Amino acid sequence: MTTKIATLGPAGTFSELAARDFAKRYSSSDIAFYSTLRRTIDALEQGADIVVVPIENIVEGIVSPVVDSFVRKPLQIIAEVSIPVRFSVVMNHPEPQRLFAQFVAQGQCSEWLTRHAPDIVTTASNTEALALLLASNEPAAALIPEHLLESENTASQSFAKVVHDVTDFAHNVTRFVALQAAQPLALPNHASVYKSAVVIVDDADHPGLLLEHLQAFAVHQVNLLSLVSRPTGQKFGQYHFFIEFEGHLQHNQVQAALSAIKLRNRVIELGSYTYSSSSSSCN
Repeated sequence: MTTKIATLGPAGTFSELAARDFAKRYSSSDIAFYSTLRRTIDALEQGADIVVVPIENIVEGIVSPVVDSFVRKPLQIIAEVSIPVRFSVVMNHPEPQRLFAQFVAQGQCSEWLTRHAPDIVTTASNTEALALLLASNEPAAALIPEHLLESENTASQSFAKVVHDVTDFAHNVTRFVALQAAQPLALPNHASVYKSAVVIVDDADHPGLLLEHLQAFAVHQVNLLSLVSRPTGQKFGQYHFFIEFEGHLQHNQVQAALSAIKLRNRVIELGSYTYSSSSSSCN
């Protein structure tokens, strides 16, 4: 049976690289591209088996629309993968007059762009930036992911100049997760090292609430890996908390910590999954 995978498009993005990495786990798979993160996640209601979306960039932090979706609908994280983020600049002339660049890519390569870039034309995607360059009759450049240089369409091009690895941080990485509709959790494999994620829903706010949650994890010796607050959208001062921590949701110490938290707040358990490379020192 073919596994249907949905991810953020268009083709050629880091999302496609992540989706193809997940696709290796299935004997047969088909990848479909969607124009926004919300449409990608909603694809689970339209026949997709899993969706692959970015959840965190090592430089820019958490991807808010993805985290917010965990409160909006029942989802489960089943796996993660880390994809290195590297960009290059390709030119059709040694002295380009403009540079095409996707808006997120601009933020990840801001130092090089500030020093070297001419007028910047913002595009909706990295592949659009490349397409605009290839169609341009004027001296121009494009900021593109390094892996696009190896694509069939790009490899056949003869560029006047290529500047490799213009990313602000050489170790830049984006972590992607595979999501499916929520279902009973598989038993842990004792040979694997797990991390888990939950959302603590802000429906019983009171002074010291966050401290109580942190103490529950500390008392039961559950090591936190990340804690992100997200506004509920109801009024100022109300937040949900997205938390990742070491261990499987069915481990005794994790269950004890969450049981204490559940006495005060609703907890959405998002799943347990093994670490991707570079996501933790536990590897």
